[in-house]
This record gives sequence, C-alpha cells and structure tokens, in this order.
Amino acid sequence: MWAAYVETLRNATRNAQIVLTLSAVMGLSIDGGVYSVVFNLYLLRLNFGPEFVGQINSVANLTFALGSLAAGWLGMRYGNRRIMIAGMGIALVGALALPFGELIPRTARAPWLTTTLLLAYLGLALYFVNSGPFLIRVTPVSARGAIFAVQSAISGLASFAGGLLGGMLPALFALWMGVSRMHPGPYRMPLLLVGALMVGALLLVLQTREPEADEAEPESLEAKPGAPRPRSAYPLILFMSIVRFLQVAGVGVAVTFFNVYMDAALHVATPTIGMLAAVARLIAVPAALIGPAFARRVGYGEAAMLGSFGSALSLLPLALFPNPMAAGFGFISLLAFTAIRYPTFYVYIMERTPPRLRATMTGAGEMAAGFSFALISLLGGYIIVQYGYAAAFWLGAVFTLAGTALFAVYVWKQRKRPTVITPPPLQETAIIPPLVGQPALEEEEREGKDP
Repeated sequence: MWAAYVETLRNATRNAQIVLTLSAVMGLSIDGGVYSVVFNLYLLRLNFGPEFVGQINSVANLTFALGSLAAGWLGMRYGNRRIMIAGMGIALVGALALPFGELIPRTARAPWLTTTLLLAYLGLALYFVNSGPFLIRVTPVSARGAIFAVQSAISGLASFAGGLLGGMLPALFALWMGVSRMHPGPYRMPLLLVGALMVGALLLVLQTREPEADEAEPESLEAKPGAPRPRSAYPLILFMSIVRFLQVAGVGVAVTFFNVYMDAALHVATPTIGMLAAVARLIAVPAALIGPAFARRVGYGEAAMLGSFGSALSLLPLALFPNPMAAGFGFISLLAFTAIRYPTFYVYIMERTPPRLRATMTGAGEMAAGFSFALISLLGGYIIVQYGYAAAFWLGAVFTLAGTALFAVYVWKQRKRPTVITPPPLQETAIIPPLVGQPALEEEEREGKDP
C-alpha cells in the first residue's frame, strides 16, 4: 500500500505536485498549523475573553461560508486556477495585516482583528473550494484516490510540524524579547511567520498552469452509474449540505475552543497545548492513509458514517472530564476520526455528482461547513460564559450525532436501491478506482476550515 502511494506521488503531474506542496505550506501555517495554536491565545493576551473569541471566529467562518458559495460559481465561470490565485492573494493580505492588531489603539483593535481575519478567511474560501476540483482535473482517474490520500498525509504532517512550532515559538520569542508569555508580543511574531509563509504559497500557486487538453478531465465524463443528472442533482447538493452542516459542528467547537479551554480553564502551558495539537495532526496522517483500505471493505458511505460517529464520541472526554489528559485524548481521537470521515464523505458525494456540478457541490459543502463553524463558535462563546466549556462540547456532540444519523439513513437507502447494469464505457469513468481512493482533509475544516 505504501509503495503505491510513493509511486503515485512520483508520477503526479506538475500541477498536482504544486498543489501538494501548497498543502504542506498551508498545513504548516494557517490550515491547522502555527495559526491554530497561536491565534486564539493571541486574543487572550490582548485581554479578549472566550465570548469575543467565539464572536470573531463565528464571523470569520460565516465569511468562509458565503465566500465558498461564491467561490464555486466563480470557479465555474472563470476557471479554478484564476480563483485559486485571487484567493491566495486576498488571504495573504489578511494574514500579514492581522498581527499588527496589537499596535492598533485599543478602541480600534477589535475591528482591525475582525476585518483582517475576514480577508484571510475569504481568500481561503476562494482557494480551497477551487483547489479540490483543480486537483481532480489534473489527476488521472486511476490515481485520484491515491493522490488525495497523499495530500491528506502531507497536510497532516505539515500541521503536526506547525503545531509543534506554534507551541514552542511563543516561549522562544518571550525569551528573546525579554517579556512574559502573558505578553501579546511573543504571539504576534509566530503570526507574522504565518504571513511570510503565505507569501511563499502565493508564489507557488502562480507556478501552476491551465491543464493541457490531454491532462484535463473530459467534460463529457459522467458521475458514478446511477448518480443524478445535472438538473436533478440540486436536491442532493442541498441534502448533503445539511448533513455537512451538522457533521462538522463537533470538530468546529473543538478546534475553536480547545486551546482556549486548555489555557484558560485547565491552565496548561502553551508548549504542551502545541504538542497535543501536533500529536493530533500526526495521528490523523495514518488514519487518512488507512482510510481507503477500510472504505474498500465496508464502503465509502459506511466509512464516512463510522468516522462521523467516532467524532461525536470523541467529544465526550472533553465534556465529561475536566482534566488535560482527557481533553488531549478527546481532541486527538476527534481529529483521527475526522481524518477518516471527511475524505470518505468527499469521495462518496463526488462520485454521485455530475462532473460540471462538482465545484457547486464543493462550494455548497464548504458554505455549510462555514455556517456550522460560525454558529457553533458564536453559540459556544456565549454558552461557555454562561454554562462552562462542557456544555459547548456537548452541543457539538449532539449536532454531529444528528448529522451522522441523517447521513446513515441516506446511505442505507442507497444500498437498498437495485443495481443498475451499465455498459463498459460508463464503468470506466467512475471517480474512485477499485484499489485506492481518498480525498484530502478540510479543517477543516481547516473543515479551514473542517477540516
């Protein structure tokens, strides 16, 4: 299995290799790496509380949601590559400007942080919604599953390294600056590093090229036999968006408030928080690579369903046991199950979506995830202030469990449908090859966002 992944990476097209390199840069910096550990702690050091943390993350995720819907349409109209470049440029401006919030007068500090974060999230929406369809277009059908699994692994490893850096850098900068780790300065510097890495990401995306005629997927290819035709696919897009909205609530509340919970409630040192976040990203790597074998045994829908159920259960240690060990275990297992759930879910819905509507399906799904993150961040901030962190984690678990149940009903109904026998030419166009297959994580999410 591992040799097959190495061979796929070696034979990837130039465009695909650039996208994979971008996954590493984004994972190290803003998509689950340094940023995920440092940003909320930076807000706390600027004397903002959990309520503001929830508000600013909610507005940012709402921007990501609306931007995702627009990104799908823009990608269809102007091309995925152009919108990827535009998105990376916008994200770069926001990422570079955000750390200077510390230097802004106190009365204007919150608007500055909010505006710059919105720019970053809008740019990320434009980039991520179009990078998946672009990678599909520049990858042969037989190699798509493997290339997406490799992308998941690369992103996870980069996030692991970024989490470690995010945990260590504030202490190192505090020592260098001669200030306490309660001062915002040591947290501003890692965020500036994120901005610098985004410059490199923009230069990389500019190196991509429009796919050649023999590289791009023919538009005439159909989705999996039995999938709806374009005109009847919109109910499916709506349904899967609702499922996605519910499924990602659990990872949304954990990603938003985990480091705040560990720092403010459990008084865990920043390096330890970074280490736990990094270990969670690292454990997600083998989970992402093993996922295809698991999905081949039980089915992609069933694998996504079990991953979602595991994500809901992973929130219970966070909700029930207020100690660092339980919180760390819950967070690590949550990201591991997410590493199985999101890629298999993505494969399952993409192979049932007509090719020309895949960007629309991706955009609608990212919009739903963004709305979910926005709502759970907003509600979570208020719930934490009024009822504590456990109540917020319980809310995320209930939402995720509801999404799991809704998706399970759909999967079981699809299994009961009679098999449609189709001629060989259509069978050859299936999105998922018979041996390997799994797409890249969000987080983003991000689900940047799901993950």
